[in-house]
Amino acid sequence: MTAAENSGLDVERHIKYWKRCHGSYLPAPYTANDSTRLTLACFIVSSLDLLRSPLTAKERAAIRAWVLSLQHPDGGFCGSATHAPAGASAGDANLAATFFALVLLALAAVGGPQEEGAFSGVKRTRLLRWLRRLQRNEDGAVGQMLWEGEPVGGHDVRNSYMAAGIRWMLRGDVEKGDEGWVEDLDLDKLVGFVANTQTHDGGMGETTSHHESHGGYTFCALSALSLLSRPASTRKRAEAADQHIPNRAQLLKFLSHRQFIYHAEEETEHEDDEENFIEKELAQLQLDGPPTFVGCNGRWNKKADTCYFWWAAGALSLLDQQSMLHREPASSYLTGIAQHRIGGFAKTTGAPPDIYHSYLGLTALAIMGEPKLKELDAELCCSAEVAACIAKARDSLLAAEKERASTDWENDGFW
Repeated sequence: MTAAENSGLDVERHIKYWKRCHGSYLPAPYTANDSTRLTLACFIVSSLDLLRSPLTAKERAAIRAWVLSLQHPDGGFCGSATHAPAGASAGDANLAATFFALVLLALAAVGGPQEEGAFSGVKRTRLLRWLRRLQRNEDGAVGQMLWEGEPVGGHDVRNSYMAAGIRWMLRGDVEKGDEGWVEDLDLDKLVGFVANTQTHDGGMGETTSHHESHGGYTFCALSALSLLSRPASTRKRAEAADQHIPNRAQLLKFLSHRQFIYHAEEETEHEDDEENFIEKELAQLQLDGPPTFVGCNGRWNKKADTCYFWWAAGALSLLDQQSMLHREPASSYLTGIAQHRIGGFAKTTGAPPDIYHSYLGLTALAIMGEPKLKELDAELCCSAEVAACIAKARDSLLAAEKERASTDWENDGFW
């Protein structure tokens, strides 16, 4: 779709696109993503939720049954029933699958009669103990999965984000000695690890300040810090996301500079990543008038990419700095350049839509206040309604555990 055809977000086409993704087999290139099937499902169902296209009762039940079938007996969820790394038992739990499983359970319940029971069947205590075992003692970083009882996977700030999200979704405000208390993550070490990812230019890197800054890592770092300070209710603390960041001014500069004036309505699609750099032509540069389009990138000197609108806009919203976004020209880019004629969003102009970029294109528009979409919860990257459902489900799960413990005590045979 070009700028001349732009009439804003085409909700009807997007709903058709996502219903095709939900109700039929995905194209062959997705076969390689079988291990992340839960993630794909979460993006699909969450997109329909943002677009206000409700699930049927049959669809809700099917999603719930499938997600719970992927729960590991020792805690956590598996990405799919068929995936296993070499030497591992089929269906080993991993961090990303667990995060998206919990969100998907809430998505299957939101707006229905069983919101409070969304987490019914989740092995909360085992899951939180498994989560604690994923944290490394030496630096506080969280691994992706357990291998022979030890955390494995990168020392990656994205893992910190998902761990913080899982913790908020399940832990609640229980204190040591309360019913439902489980040994917590070492929060001081985790916060220290996340804070140490800030680089010289203000952005956040994958693991330490020596790595390249990146828009996606920056969002994950800020969201992790925000979730670790977030109350059990869905209220947010605006200061929580950046109170541990060493250099706030540089961080804001990095995020604001992810935006740039975009001139071309169409460009050649390159497969070679080395071609994905901004090519400036003097004839295109202008000083007068507001820009028609604003693109977003994730690293210095890279071309516009749909997903980075979300990473930049989401991060700025966590810092209460949405005013730094060029909302109108950024929205025009997404709906006039990246929006595809069959629905969904492309990564770059000229490319086909895909699930990942189509979802983050919607979340970017939602965080920028698109009225055709539901209000977004930035930290959890889902609608505010789903976040509220998660809080209800967690509180209900805690209450059920407390009631079971009381019943077990009364029926222990002593009396």
